[in-house]
Amino acid sequence: MMAACPVMSRIALLCMFALAGSPTLAGEGPADRETDQLMQILRDEIAREDCLWRESLTRLSDQTVDEQQKISGLVAYFCSQKNREQIIQGATTEDLVRHEVAQYDQLWAQDRAIAIGRQIRQLRARGVP
Repeated sequence: MMAACPVMSRIALLCMFALAGSPTLAGEGPADRETDQLMQILRDEIAREDCLWRESLTRLSDQTVDEQQKISGLVAYFCSQKNREQIIQGATTEDLVRHEVAQYDQLWAQDRAIAIGRQIRQLRARGVP
């Protein structure tokens, strides 16, 4: 149940971004830089979620919990590469805040990959291909 809260908040955040960018997408106003950035963040998050599902489907199946954590860490690292680069972009070695945010983002992606693996196992246990 605790894993649902971060997922729900992430979905709410993505919906907020979509609503903020909808006038631009509909052609109702000039595309400004902030809206373009928000829309790019939304596209990147959707692409990452897609990558997490795709890679989890191919790599996570009947491993032990320890193996799943290692694999989900690799999946998260692979799927979050673009996000990590954007967070750290322009940061200096002393800019610990950006590096810490990138680490938290990596942990979130790893937790999400583990949750996806759990969902896949539950679906397979029910007989869903």
